[in-house]
Amino acid sequence: MEDARDRMVRLVGRAWDRASSPLYRNAFFLMITSVVGNGLGFFFWIVLSNRYQTVDIGAAITLFATLSFLASLGLLGQGTGLVRYLPEAEDKGALVNTALTVTGLLCLGLSVIFLVVGVPVFLPELSFVLRDPLYVLTIVVCTVTLGVAPILDQAAIAVRRADLQTWRNTTFAVLKIYFALIIVSVLSGRAGVFLSLTLAWSVSVLVLGFALLPRALPGYVPRPQLRIQALRPMLRFSLGNYVAAVIGAGASSLPLPLIYVVLGSNAGPTNAAYFYVASIVAGLLFIIPGAVFTSFYAEASHADTDRRDAERKATLLSLGLLVPAIGVMFAFSETMLRLFGDPLYAREAITPLRILTFASIPVFLNSILGTRVRIRKRTLPLIVAAAITTVITLGLGYVLLQNPDFGIDGLAYATVLGQAVATPYLYYVARESFEAIPTEPILAPPLE
Repeated sequence: MEDARDRMVRLVGRAWDRASSPLYRNAFFLMITSVVGNGLGFFFWIVLSNRYQTVDIGAAITLFATLSFLASLGLLGQGTGLVRYLPEAEDKGALVNTALTVTGLLCLGLSVIFLVVGVPVFLPELSFVLRDPLYVLTIVVCTVTLGVAPILDQAAIAVRRADLQTWRNTTFAVLKIYFALIIVSVLSGRAGVFLSLTLAWSVSVLVLGFALLPRALPGYVPRPQLRIQALRPMLRFSLGNYVAAVIGAGASSLPLPLIYVVLGSNAGPTNAAYFYVASIVAGLLFIIPGAVFTSFYAEASHADTDRRDAERKATLLSLGLLVPAIGVMFAFSETMLRLFGDPLYAREAITPLRILTFASIPVFLNSILGTRVRIRKRTLPLIVAAAITTVITLGLGYVLLQNPDFGIDGLAYATVLGQAVATPYLYYVARESFEAIPTEPILAPPLE
């Protein structure tokens, strides 16, 4: 009896030690971040569907997604670079502030270019933004805050405080519901949706930068700062990740504008809304490998980590959560879509959702292999894999969207195939164990 009790105590103790380790703790908070955001996002959509027209929701979400892509252009891959280099930096505050300043300035310029050139030439379907000064100001603020948020999020992850990102995302998720309820009384249509998103996002970024991150980085004060010498070693690595991230962002941010362009201003907004709903519900599955392997990447960037053991634990944790989650998604997909209120969401988004569910399998595999590549500070394979995914997603998606037999279902098929085709390539370049690859120097070349 005592032996059984002792074994149980030891088993519980080992389980607790593992669960409280930085790898699992960061992964847990990253998953909570996304679950809270998506969970409260359901309530946000319920509020929107009851107070705004679907066409206005689709237009506002498309604009927000387009600005997200612009923000990724201004990021220069520095978010990923911070996770890898911040633990090694002597002056961590200067590195974070310099990254924030560079990204903020670039995003400011990109927002102006978008308004002056991008909308009139490439996206005339969004020309409504040029007719209202409120849109112009909001677009600039939105683009800048979308750009600097990943810098702050990844800095928190790098210092093993992923819980700070959880608080920022919770702030955003709660405030966008509150603002949507308030703004609808004074500003209707797509402008009300877009303004509620932008205000909530901007406040959450300010909370993280000025209230939360200084607690994890003692003495840190966010301010404009340009110490390029502090940024230079990381930037060589980050620029390769930047190219990969920008190309990859095309597969995640541009499907909604693509729907708008292919289906036109009549069918485009409503179909964009349906596809976006399917994407955010299916994205609940992508949270698991994304969070677990981001945590693994942060841990592996510390010199005292057993990378092989940490990867094994991350893989087991991800599989243990993902497999039952896929089953739950198939069983309750229609029920989840009905929570959005309008029955058309359940009818039009159910097939894309079930198709996108299959994308979680290659996303899981690509997360393992892509993280190996990042840990080794190699970026060329990431660029190639991102190019494969984006070209297939957008290229095949463009063709299938034009076919009335497929529509947004075809775009969902293209998304799954884009992820799956990149997997064999990533396996080829990252199949070696960590022991087979020498530990890389801090200033490793960015492309190899």
